[in-house]
Amino acid sequence: MKSDVKITGQRLQITHVFDAPRPRVFAEWSRADRLQQWSGCKEATKCEVTADFRPGGAFTQIMQIAGAGEFTITGHYDEIVEPEKIAYRANLGAFATVRVLVEFFEQGNQTRVVLTQEGLADENIRKTVSLGTTESFGKLESLLAAAKELA
Repeated sequence: MKSDVKITGQRLQITHVFDAPRPRVFAEWSRADRLQQWSGCKEATKCEVTADFRPGGAFTQIMQIAGAGEFTITGHYDEIVEPEKIAYRANLGAFATVRVLVEFFEQGNQTRVVLTQEGLADENIRKTVSLGTTESFGKLESLLAAAKELA
Protein backbone atom coordinates (compact mmCIF):
# COMPACT_ATOMS: atom_id res chain seq x y z
CA MET A 1 0.00 0.00 0.00
CA LYS A 2 1.10 3.52 -0.71
CA SER A 3 1.42 5.89 2.24
CA ASP A 4 -1.05 8.77 2.47
CA VAL A 5 0.89 11.97 3.25
CA LYS A 6 -0.67 15.21 4.51
CA ILE A 7 1.37 18.34 5.22
CA THR A 8 -0.33 21.25 6.95
CA GLY A 9 1.88 24.08 8.19
CA GLN A 10 4.51 22.56 10.50
CA ARG A 11 2.55 19.31 10.78
CA LEU A 12 3.25 16.14 8.81
CA GLN A 13 0.88 13.17 8.99
CA ILE A 14 1.52 9.86 7.26
CA THR A 15 -1.00 7.01 7.22
CA HIS A 16 -0.12 3.51 6.07
CA VAL A 17 -2.01 0.20 6.31
CA PHE A 18 0.15 -2.84 6.98
CA ASP A 19 -0.97 -6.39 6.21
CA ALA A 20 -0.20 -7.66 9.72
CA PRO A 21 -1.97 -7.70 13.09
CA ARG A 22 -1.55 -4.71 15.41
CA PRO A 23 0.61 -6.48 18.07
CA ARG A 24 3.05 -7.58 15.34
CA VAL A 25 3.34 -4.09 13.83
CA PHE A 26 3.69 -2.47 17.26
CA ALA A 27 6.48 -4.93 18.14
CA GLU A 28 8.50 -3.65 15.17
CA TRP A 29 8.61 -0.22 16.86
CA SER A 30 9.43 -1.49 20.35
CA ARG A 31 12.79 -3.21 19.79
CA ALA A 32 15.99 -1.55 18.58
CA ASP A 33 17.11 -4.68 16.70
CA ARG A 34 13.86 -4.63 14.72
CA LEU A 35 13.95 -0.88 14.04
CA GLN A 36 17.45 -1.23 12.58
CA GLN A 37 16.07 -3.52 9.89
CA TRP A 38 13.54 -1.11 8.43
CA SER A 39 14.02 2.40 9.76
CA GLY A 40 15.71 4.94 7.52
CA CYS A 41 15.41 6.10 3.94
CA LYS A 42 16.32 3.76 1.08
CA GLU A 43 19.71 5.53 0.70
CA ALA A 44 20.62 4.53 4.27
CA THR A 45 23.43 1.99 3.95
CA LYS A 46 23.59 1.37 7.69
CA CYS A 47 21.27 2.13 10.60
CA GLU A 48 22.19 1.68 14.26
CA VAL A 49 19.48 2.07 16.90
CA THR A 50 19.73 2.03 20.67
CA ALA A 51 16.54 2.42 22.67
CA ASP A 52 15.29 2.26 26.23
CA PHE A 53 11.68 1.64 25.24
CA ARG A 54 9.73 3.00 28.20
CA PRO A 55 8.20 6.36 29.12
CA GLY A 56 11.15 8.62 29.98
CA GLY A 57 13.56 6.34 28.10
CA ALA A 58 15.88 7.65 25.42
CA PHE A 59 16.76 6.50 21.92
CA THR A 60 19.44 7.20 19.33
CA GLN A 61 19.36 6.37 15.63
CA ILE A 62 22.52 6.80 13.55
CA MET A 63 22.17 6.38 9.80
CA GLN A 64 24.87 6.29 7.16
CA ILE A 65 23.29 7.80 4.06
CA ALA A 66 24.90 7.22 0.67
CA GLY A 67 26.26 10.47 -0.70
CA ALA A 68 25.23 12.48 2.38
CA GLY A 69 27.22 11.02 5.30
CA GLU A 70 26.04 10.37 8.83
CA PHE A 71 22.72 11.57 10.26
CA THR A 72 21.75 11.18 13.91
CA ILE A 73 18.32 11.38 15.53
CA THR A 74 17.96 11.35 19.31
CA GLY A 75 14.89 11.54 21.47
CA HIS A 76 12.85 10.60 24.51
CA TYR A 77 9.70 8.54 24.84
CA ASP A 78 6.87 10.48 26.51
CA GLU A 79 4.10 7.88 26.43
CA ILE A 80 3.76 4.24 25.41
CA VAL A 81 0.44 2.40 25.41
CA GLU A 82 0.97 -1.08 24.00
CA PRO A 83 -0.21 -1.81 21.28
CA GLU A 84 -2.04 1.49 20.71
CA LYS A 85 0.37 4.40 20.62
CA ILE A 86 3.87 5.74 21.07
CA ALA A 87 4.52 9.44 21.74
CA TYR A 88 8.03 10.85 21.71
CA ARG A 89 10.13 13.94 21.10
CA ALA A 90 12.85 13.67 18.46
CA ASN A 91 15.83 15.93 17.89
CA LEU A 92 16.74 16.04 14.21
CA GLY A 93 19.95 17.96 14.90
CA ALA A 94 20.15 21.48 13.53
CA PHE A 95 16.97 20.88 11.53
CA ALA A 96 14.25 20.61 14.17
CA THR A 97 12.96 19.15 17.39
CA VAL A 98 9.61 17.53 16.76
CA ARG A 99 6.79 15.93 18.70
CA VAL A 100 5.80 12.58 17.23
CA LEU A 101 2.70 10.49 17.82
CA VAL A 102 2.44 7.01 16.30
CA GLU A 103 -1.01 5.43 16.56
CA PHE A 104 -1.84 1.81 15.73
CA PHE A 105 -5.43 0.95 14.74
CA GLU A 106 -6.77 -2.58 14.16
CA GLN A 107 -8.46 -3.17 10.82
CA GLY A 108 -9.30 -6.87 10.88
CA ASN A 109 -5.97 -8.65 10.32
CA GLN A 110 -4.36 -5.40 9.18
CA THR A 111 -3.03 -2.40 11.06
CA ARG A 112 -3.47 1.25 10.13
CA VAL A 113 -0.55 3.30 11.42
CA VAL A 114 -0.97 7.07 11.68
CA LEU A 115 2.30 8.91 12.34
CA THR A 116 1.98 12.61 13.13
CA GLN A 117 4.98 14.92 13.49
CA GLU A 118 4.65 18.50 14.67
CA GLY A 119 7.34 21.18 14.68
CA LEU A 120 8.82 20.81 11.19
CA ALA A 121 9.19 24.51 10.40
CA ASP A 122 11.18 24.21 7.16
CA GLU A 123 9.44 23.03 3.96
CA ASN A 124 12.52 21.14 2.71
CA ILE A 125 12.79 19.29 6.02
CA ARG A 126 9.10 18.34 5.86
CA LYS A 127 9.62 16.92 2.37
CA THR A 128 12.81 15.07 3.38
CA VAL A 129 11.21 13.60 6.53
CA SER A 130 8.09 12.66 4.56
CA LEU A 131 10.11 10.83 1.92
CA GLY A 132 12.33 9.07 4.47
CA THR A 133 9.33 7.98 6.53
CA THR A 134 7.37 6.64 3.56
CA GLU A 135 10.48 4.75 2.38
CA SER A 136 10.87 3.30 5.89
CA PHE A 137 7.23 2.22 5.86
CA GLY A 138 7.84 0.51 2.51
CA LYS A 139 10.76 -1.41 4.01
CA LEU A 140 8.62 -2.38 7.03
CA GLU A 141 5.86 -3.56 4.71
CA SER A 142 8.34 -5.82 2.86
CA LEU A 143 9.74 -7.15 6.14
CA LEU A 144 6.25 -8.00 7.44
CA ALA A 145 5.31 -9.65 4.13
CA ALA A 146 8.48 -11.82 4.20
CA ALA A 147 7.75 -12.87 7.80
CA LYS A 148 4.17 -13.76 6.84
CA GLU A 149 5.43 -15.98 3.99
CA LEU A 150 7.75 -17.85 6.37
CA ALA A 151 4.96 -18.50 8.88
